[in-house]
Parts: sequence; C-alpha cells; structure tokens
Amino acid sequence: MRVLIVEDNAFNAFCLTRLLTMVNKQIQTTVVSDSLSALNYIAQNNVAFIVMDGNLGATDGIYCNGPALAETIWQQMPKLPIVAWSDSEPMRKAFADVFRQYNKPLNDYTCWTKVVSQERICQSLPYLLAQNGDSYFPAKSEKQEHSLPVA
Repeated sequence: MRVLIVEDNAFNAFCLTRLLTMVNKQIQTTVVSDSLSALNYIAQNNVAFIVMDGNLGATDGIYCNGPALAETIWQQMPKLPIVAWSDSEPMRKAFADVFRQYNKPLNDYTCWTKVVSQERICQSLPYLLAQNGDSYFPAKSEKQEHSLPVA
C-alpha cells in the first residue's frame, strides 16, 4: 500500500516513514516536500492515504500549504484520506475548517501530533483505508457471530 508523506522537514519525514513501515510492512512511503510535488505524485500514482504537514515551510499564512493542499486534493479526489500532521493549534484549526467544508471528520485517526505513536497509527490504518473504499486487510467473514453481553 502506497502512502504519501508531504513534509518539508527531512528528519520528521524519516521518523514517520520508519514508524509507518514498522507498523505495517506492506506500506511503501514516498516523501515530497511541497504542494506541487504532492499534486504531481498523486496524479501519477494511486495512494492509500496522505499524511500532510501543515506549514511546509510556508511563511505567507496559515491557509497556504497544508490546508490549501488538502482542499485542492479533495476537489479532485474527494474520497482520498488525508491525515493532518501538526502540533500547531492554529494549523489544526485551519485543517479543521477545510475538513468541515468537505464533511470530513477531524479526529484521532485523521489528525496526528508530530510525535505520533505506533499504537495511534495501528488504530488509524483500518479507518483511513475504509474512507478510501480500499481494503488492504483480509476480508472479514460474511458470517455473523453472536455473543452474549458480558455481565
């Protein structure tokens, strides 16, 4: 499964790449450092989801890069899952505005802090892949199992 990381800090991108591949050996990451490279990459490749930094080295405002890129992507590919990856509260708010505009939930699965745990990534993967309509996990049996509630 292909994951695009949009991050202008090489160390942050390296750390996230390592975490993702430790969590799931099927993950193949590609790192780009700017919006144009991200748009070019997704135009030529299928990705399961995108992890996106907010600032991307931008100095001309909160709505320039990460949130604006998310908006541009969802205009073309509304089902492509995006994870907002930022510790900045103003940037998270900017992402939240774009997520709300496109009726996307901004929650623990779609908004990660820069120091994201393997556990959070593990919990997020099934959710993110379901948003795209793709399944990289074995199909669940159609057989329904019934169990009694625990007393």
